[in-house]
Amino acid sequence: MNPPCDADSARLLLIDPDPGALHWLAELLRSWGHQVSTAADAALMERALTLPTDLLLVDPCGRNDAGWQQLRRFRELSSLPIVALLSGAEVIDRVLALESGADAVMSKPVDPRELRARLRGLLARTAAGSSSSGSLQFGRWRLDGASRRLQGPAGFSTLLSLAEYRVLRALLERPQSVLQRQELLDLARGAGVDALERSVDLLISRLRSKLDDDARRPRLIRTVRGIGYLFDDSQS
Repeated sequence: MNPPCDADSARLLLIDPDPGALHWLAELLRSWGHQVSTAADAALMERALTLPTDLLLVDPCGRNDAGWQQLRRFRELSSLPIVALLSGAEVIDRVLALESGADAVMSKPVDPRELRARLRGLLARTAAGSSSSGSLQFGRWRLDGASRRLQGPAGFSTLLSLAEYRVLRALLERPQSVLQRQELLDLARGAGVDALERSVDLLISRLRSKLDDDARRPRLIRTVRGIGYLFDDSQS
């Protein structure tokens, strides 16, 4: 894994089949101080595995589904933050992008202020979570990786089980991304958890209770019906 980077001087790989959008975005990112490598073909996505790269921005759409396939394959190989750039960004396309491994989705043409905020947020979270023993801050809560202790408002403090810790950390490190039940189950399975899908639901229920997150109207861990769970602290 690359060492933590300054959010305003990160090394980015930008992939977009539209020459005009590619040029405009590259110049915008460079004007903010980023080091930007570019490509027009999503098949070159795996360049990020060999280049010093902190974050990937990619438009996976094209004449066929190759870009989406590359996105899914890349996510299997790397935990690098990914921003998917989608023209129009219909709901079904946004869901597909998140299911394929993107950490965030933005509609083209992108709004520069939103893009900069997204980049800073993703890079900051990546730096904070670069070590499994590192601590993560979200809203009024703090997860201590060294002790697996969850700390919250009014002096609240509780020790998480290894399974609870693994699931919560996975959600925190990929905010706004839908994590499938099987993914979360695979993370928790090494902690002596019964290998049944409902065990993930039980872990989520325990975490919600400790986070004072009402399952009927969750503010932090949202259920994506039929798929899995998504972490969203924007309303916390």
